[in-house]
Amino acid sequence: MRTFLFLGILGSCSVFIPLLFDARLELTSGLILFSLFFSLVNATIEELLYRGAMLTFLKDIVSTRYAIVVTGLSFGLLHLTLGISLVFTVLFSIGGLYYAWVVIKSNSIYPTICFHFVINVGMVWNGWIL
Repeated sequence: MRTFLFLGILGSCSVFIPLLFDARLELTSGLILFSLFFSLVNATIEELLYRGAMLTFLKDIVSTRYAIVVTGLSFGLLHLTLGISLVFTVLFSIGGLYYAWVVIKSNSIYPTICFHFVINVGMVWNGWIL
């Protein structure tokens, strides 16, 4: 499990790689505060809805595998409806599958909230969320 948690945080941190090549980034205190607040609220709400409520409900009435697939794909599709590109939607669906698996294996939603928080901060700093 430690390996998968390590891979999860490593994957989440990969969102910061584009920042290494963009000299235009200005981390003002306002941007930092916004990114931290937005990321905490968004990650917590989405994880509670998708990996908390939906995954828990589905795994009680269908197979765990099916519950993981449904929550992962619906998580990606949510972002498609928000105007996220199809490429990122597919990546978010894959992330949703991984997050659901982590919740099942760790029996905790906290790792996925942390992963999600890190990705959101990076997306705000990259200008992908604003």
